[in-house]
Amino acid sequence: MNSTLTSGRETGMKHLLSSRRTLAAISAVVIAAAAAGTAASAPGSSGTNVLAGLLTGTPRPATAKQWATIVANAKKEGSVTLYTSQNPVLLAQTAKDFQAKYGISVTINRQIDSTLTTQVNAEVTSGSVKDDILVIASKPLVLGAQKPQNAWAVNAVGPDLYAKGYDRAKFGGPGKANVVGLAILGISSNTSLYSKTIKDLPDVIDPALNGRIGIVSPGAPALVDWYLWVQQTYGKSILTKLAAMNPKIYVSSLPMQQAVISGEISVGTFTPTSALDDKANGAPINYLIPKGAKDWNAPWWGMVLRKAPHPNAAQLLINYMVTKEGQQSSQRHLGAVLQNVPDTFYVEPRQQNLLSLTPAKVTEFQAYWNGLFKK
Repeated sequence: MNSTLTSGRETGMKHLLSSRRTLAAISAVVIAAAAAGTAASAPGSSGTNVLAGLLTGTPRPATAKQWATIVANAKKEGSVTLYTSQNPVLLAQTAKDFQAKYGISVTINRQIDSTLTTQVNAEVTSGSVKDDILVIASKPLVLGAQKPQNAWAVNAVGPDLYAKGYDRAKFGGPGKANVVGLAILGISSNTSLYSKTIKDLPDVIDPALNGRIGIVSPGAPALVDWYLWVQQTYGKSILTKLAAMNPKIYVSSLPMQQAVISGEISVGTFTPTSALDDKANGAPINYLIPKGAKDWNAPWWGMVLRKAPHPNAAQLLINYMVTKEGQQSSQRHLGAVLQNVPDTFYVEPRQQNLLSLTPAKVTEFQAYWNGLFKK
């Protein structure tokens, strides 16, 4: 199903958004398919020259001839690395399909946004960049990465990023970034532990769930944005009520969902749509997206790094991610950037209020949140 959704994501760089708390990484998933064929070799000078003429200035697609050269050189490079805050289970299939199609292995480092920007900053500063593509859901960090003093990103030039089906008015930009998918989060409950029906977020404020619900730590601007949406939607007092429930705190949606399945908690308030697959596979899970089409979402912006060690393969992978095939695997039960992709939703990307997500505002909210939830 690709439809309008109708039922029921710092510490880091000196020039990016910073916070006072360093967060632990939630997971590191490395997917390294065995490289097919001959060993990778450096791209030829013709491929280097093709890219050199396209990476700066106004974003624009490569010509068919230029793209053919980029693809050929990507295959010679033989591998590509993706740093992302997307769902690693879904990306495992994307990596497998990409390797099968192009013979290029994919290494995936999955962390939260703040950890990823810290890692990339360390690599850029040391002059030893390992990452090729960075995908994060915090717009202030996307903008910070493109400040003149950082200049991490270059133009993505693949044809599918400029095709009619990819609405650049919605998904292109800011700057050299492009939306490659949208995070949609909901509420999971373990039906073996809690039998009541949850229809909306306020329903979790139940004495029977004291100490048995999970909440997410606002460790990145995108997560602060979710809390701002919660306050706007349900009233500021809801955070005080949630804090009184003595919830367990998780750094992201993925470990929270695993805690619901294992019975560590009964209800997760910020869990991924992959819970639908968990339910289909027999997990005792109910799942809903509380506000349907009006629910919060977070665009994932992808950027090809200027110092990418595999520049051609990076271009090929980010282009593949916005094809119908790439969207079907990477965005299963999530927001797609193309219409009519099976098992995805096509939703309007949320516009994060940057005035509410300045470094000072983020730090201020985190201090407020810590005062409520970490007393």
